[in-house]
Amino acid sequence: MKIGTFLKYFAGLVVAIVIAAVVVLMVLDFNDYKPEIQAQVKQATGRDLTIDGDIKLAISLNPALAVSGVSFSNAKWGSRPAMATVDRFEAQVSLIPLLSGTIDIQKIILIGADILLEKNAKGQANYVFEAKPDAKPAETSSSETSPSEASSLPVVRDVSIEKARITYTDAVSKQTIALVVDELSLKGDGIDAPLDLIFAGSYNDNPIKVSGSLGAPSEMMSADKPWPIALTLEAGGAKIGLKGAIADVAAARGLDLAFSVEGESLATLSPLAGAPVPPLGPYSVKGKLGGDIAKTVTLSGLAAKIGGSDLSGKLSANLGSKVPAIDGTFKSSRIDVADFVKAGEAEKDTEKPQSTEAAPAKGDGRVFPDDPLPLDGLKAANAKVTVEIETLIAAVEAKNMVVGLTLKGGDLNVSPLKATVADGALDGSLRLNGAQSTPTLDTNVKISKFDAGKFLGDMAITDLLEGRLNVNIDLKGQGKSVRALMAGLNGQTQMAMGAGRMKSTALDTFIGGPAKILTQLVVGKQSEYTVINCVVSQFDIKNGLATSKALLFDTDYATIAGKGTINLATEALDMEVDPQPKSATVNTAVPVTIGGTLAEPDIGVNKLAAARKVGGLVGGIVFPPALILGLAETGTGEENPCVKGAKGKPAAQQPAAEKPESTNPLKSIEKGVGSGLKKLFGN
Repeated sequence: MKIGTFLKYFAGLVVAIVIAAVVVLMVLDFNDYKPEIQAQVKQATGRDLTIDGDIKLAISLNPALAVSGVSFSNAKWGSRPAMATVDRFEAQVSLIPLLSGTIDIQKIILIGADILLEKNAKGQANYVFEAKPDAKPAETSSSETSPSEASSLPVVRDVSIEKARITYTDAVSKQTIALVVDELSLKGDGIDAPLDLIFAGSYNDNPIKVSGSLGAPSEMMSADKPWPIALTLEAGGAKIGLKGAIADVAAARGLDLAFSVEGESLATLSPLAGAPVPPLGPYSVKGKLGGDIAKTVTLSGLAAKIGGSDLSGKLSANLGSKVPAIDGTFKSSRIDVADFVKAGEAEKDTEKPQSTEAAPAKGDGRVFPDDPLPLDGLKAANAKVTVEIETLIAAVEAKNMVVGLTLKGGDLNVSPLKATVADGALDGSLRLNGAQSTPTLDTNVKISKFDAGKFLGDMAITDLLEGRLNVNIDLKGQGKSVRALMAGLNGQTQMAMGAGRMKSTALDTFIGGPAKILTQLVVGKQSEYTVINCVVSQFDIKNGLATSKALLFDTDYATIAGKGTINLATEALDMEVDPQPKSATVNTAVPVTIGGTLAEPDIGVNKLAAARKVGGLVGGIVFPPALILGLAETGTGEENPCVKGAKGKPAAQQPAAEKPESTNPLKSIEKGVGSGLKKLFGN
């Protein structure tokens, strides 16, 4: 027989066999195999598989298998009988590529899937199945996939999911997550071709839309070729963009992703965040994410805006070490605190009347709390961050602010700390060392040429007070609570103010009218402003006991001096304030004692001192602490008349008819304060 004739008969035989096979497959009822399929599933998982619908097979070069009415049973303790149900599942596979070992799936369709994943109160999960007796643990493999392994992956060209729902519940954490897929379409032309993605659904009843493209499946599984991403997501009123590539998806290495987030209000993200988010906005954030998740992640080109505030800069985080290390540099042209807290506070205030919680328990009558300082968070990371802000608007406006923050092993250092506030220069540092068994605090702050008038104007308190002041705060302490820190505090506070003025109506408000009476007795009528010659204050603090070394408020018609102690450990007050009129005919103002505690001060008159005074008025003028203590916290030190007076010069020029030596209270101030203040302020 000739070879040609042989091939002719052989080809005919093959065709006959194929036709016979197709005919056999077409006449077969695949529903007859349900019991065998169900038995195999039962053996593999210990669960029951039920197929209520028909199993259909469409025969062609691209055969399609369809099944409907599928149910997979839940764990015995589950909250419902079925862990998963599927209305319809369909898959279509090409036969010809199978000859070369390639699984080419033309289409996968999933309709009406309802999947429940749950954990019970004992921590058992319904998605953990009973292992077969002969089951062996899977061998670990490298995260890198070889070209041969990548080429053996199935080719999926079209995935379509409709009306699907996945629910996760955890009885321990009381958490429930529901993901609804209204539409999911994933299309591509092969393992080496990119995928187009469309998703529409919801997360916990919050709509989500995603569209864009993903890199080829072979690129995702390979560590040698970056996997590109270009997605746009809309959720919670926000529009999110993500574009770039990941060098190694499995190991999360080689991130190179640009991102952007923008929206009208952060509050709309609350349902997605699972917690209330203040209604801040409009907002926008852009940047670029790089590095390796397991090592160092970088954030560069950051540009963020919330309301009228902005922030730019870069940040790197070393996540590979035992304690993460953060290094960042940020700049801002303007930060308005109202953009971050105003709306949130308004929402909080609105909620207060609706609260049904019991009122907090009454405190122990102390000002300084005894609660342990929450310093454990300082040990969670190491950091070195610098922030520069051109304009910061809080209760008052600050310019050219520079803050340097260093955190290492729980030791927090804030230096430098610089800013211009009310035309005054602030320069200081702060160290809070939480690495020690007993935390320590070291504060050093200097404020020069602070304009009190501008400050009050910026605070919308108008023109009550005018003048410039200098302040020096140098304090050290240690303790595990604010109360303990104050009890062991050491250091000094100094403040001085030069020439200025205060509205006489403000004095009337503070002291109930005696300022007006005293002014009329001295000058015959009350002027709009009362001239302030100077103000000085110095407290030396040792082991929590603050002792007044200088406390003086000098005006054009009276001088007020103070002395005494404030025990920061017990919060007890032991102060005396002595007002001295400058008129020879007005000398009945008597000393005021301030006792009690910081929480409940006790105001009284020094009866012994009052009895020694003789004057032309029936009663004495009593200056309550609202005036004394309030003004003792403001002032300036340049060419300060009070400092000069401490060196033997009068605090203010007196009329010839009066006796300056008898009305100058500086003689009662401890010797040496003049040189101390001169050293502080340079004059």
